[in-house]
Order: sequence, then C-alpha cells, then structure tokens
Amino acid sequence: MRWSLAIPVVFLSLLWVGCGSDEVATPTVCLEGPAKIETALVTAPDPARVDGRIPISDCMIRNQPNGDLVDFGSDAVAVATKLGTQAGGSGPEAIRAAIQVGYLVGAIEKGSEDTDGIHAALLDRVKSAATYRLGDTSGAQVHYDAGVEAGREFG
Repeated sequence: MRWSLAIPVVFLSLLWVGCGSDEVATPTVCLEGPAKIETALVTAPDPARVDGRIPISDCMIRNQPNGDLVDFGSDAVAVATKLGTQAGGSGPEAIRAAIQVGYLVGAIEKGSEDTDGIHAALLDRVKSAATYRLGDTSGAQVHYDAGVEAGREFG
C-alpha cells in the first residue's frame, strides 16, 4: 500500500472507532414532554428525578441521536422559559421557580460535561431562557445560583 493512501485509511479508521457509541439510548421517560421535567423539579434543590428515578443529567448522553436531542432540548427550553418567567416575579413562587430553573441549568451542565460538546447549544439556550427575566431586585439570582449548584451536584 502506498503511504499516500495508507495515512488517510488509518486516519479514517481511527475516526470511525472514536465515533462509536459507548452509551445507552436516551431514557424514554426523558422524551415524554416538559411536564415530566417540571414534575421532577418539584423536589429541587433536593435530587430531582424524571419519573422518580432518572437524574435530569442522564437525559443527555454521549452521541445522542439528533431527534432525541431536539425533543429533550425543546422540552428543557420550554420548562426553562416558563420557570424563568416565574422567577422574575415576586413572592415565594418566584423563589421556588428560581431554584427549580437553576437546578435545571446545573443538571444540564452536569449532563453535558462528557458529551464532546454536542449539548453546548442546548445548554446556552436553556441558560438564556432561564435567566432572561431573572432580575436582581427580587433576590432571585441568589436562589437561582443555589439551584444551579444543586443541579450540578445531584444532576
């Protein structure tokens, strides 16, 4: 084999091996709509589990199929938008929403750590939706930050 041909063949072989999936499929419960995520977040800042068993961070897997990424991502952005808007208000409901939306952001940060960047855009979109209405006047930022830390810890 000529060297000029061998190098691309070896490179493509290594690329193919490196791109193989070593993860299981996206848990189906993660793809069942925003209500599942919202229900899980009720327990935040304590560990939030989708369907009582799956950490939100486990909804993001390495080499996640595009359709699953889009479905989960759309649901996560919808929840972040709703809770972020509520967190911009006042009173105990706003505090609770700030903790919950912060937890969601932290959990997505945790879940996207080892996925080779495929969840970077999702993380940016969720952060943007979560913090768009978050104001400093209500003290919501402190509660949001506490939620982020809990989400990073518990996923």
